[in-house]
Amino acid sequence: MNKVVKIVGGSLAVLALAAGVTAGAAVFLYEHKRERIVDVDVKPVDLASGDLQRGEYLFVTRACTECHGKDGGGHTMVDDQKGGLFIGAPNITRGGRTTASYSDADWLRLLRHGVKPSGRPAFIMPSEDYSQMADEDVAALVSYIRSLPPATEYNAEFKLPLIMKALYAFGVIEDAAEKIDHTRPAPTRVPEDLHEKGEYVANVCSGCHGAGLAGGKIPGAPPDWPAAANLTSASDAAMGRYSTVDAFRQMMRTGKRADGTSIGIMPFENFKAMNDAELDALFTFLKALPPKASGSR
Repeated sequence: MNKVVKIVGGSLAVLALAAGVTAGAAVFLYEHKRERIVDVDVKPVDLASGDLQRGEYLFVTRACTECHGKDGGGHTMVDDQKGGLFIGAPNITRGGRTTASYSDADWLRLLRHGVKPSGRPAFIMPSEDYSQMADEDVAALVSYIRSLPPATEYNAEFKLPLIMKALYAFGVIEDAAEKIDHTRPAPTRVPEDLHEKGEYVANVCSGCHGAGLAGGKIPGAPPDWPAAANLTSASDAAMGRYSTVDAFRQMMRTGKRADGTSIGIMPFENFKAMNDAELDALFTFLKALPPKASGSR
């Protein structure tokens, strides 16, 4: 009996040691990955004279307020004390320390490449949603942000549980700089063609629904969040519920499905402000997408 106890006890000690070594390696690799330098070629764009009205529209409809608040002053996005996940988005007004001194190149590096002025990756910022934003829209958005009244400084920070650090360290969760094709040029102007404009608007969907818009579990999201819906023309995809653009508009502006049930997680407070032209273009583009397996992102 004593021999069995010793064997079991020894095995548990080895497992505990292995677990500790693995955890330590995960934390080390996580920190190493976060501190890496991402060298990108930033195409110069004059951001000084953007359309402020268009910029305000983009600030709302592209969900900047979802993270940074309506005044741009930053706020708590996720506070899961039980799971050990806390995400607070920074103050991006002139009253904050994060972006107040950003040059045009700094904004372009962040929005189009997911890289901070230091050259390190922006971990939480979903720059993949903005990497293909047209020059004129980037100018409008940045001009509007720069025009915001200074807000009181918010102490932005994020804390991740060990499992999320490990998933990031080993490549299951990627930061925006890993997802973005840094060689793909962004357009100069917003497309006018209906289908092309819809594809342009759909960029804001890719962060959650995936580059292929086929949906699935959102990497890095809280574990209790549902999978993002499949937006392609697959037989089991969400777009099958909306046969007309009017029904699609209604869903985007109310946050409710065709049967009246509420849709969770999506930032409908932002999307309901989209104008008819963008919603109609988005509907046209999504309805034309070839089918993809749900969950394949």
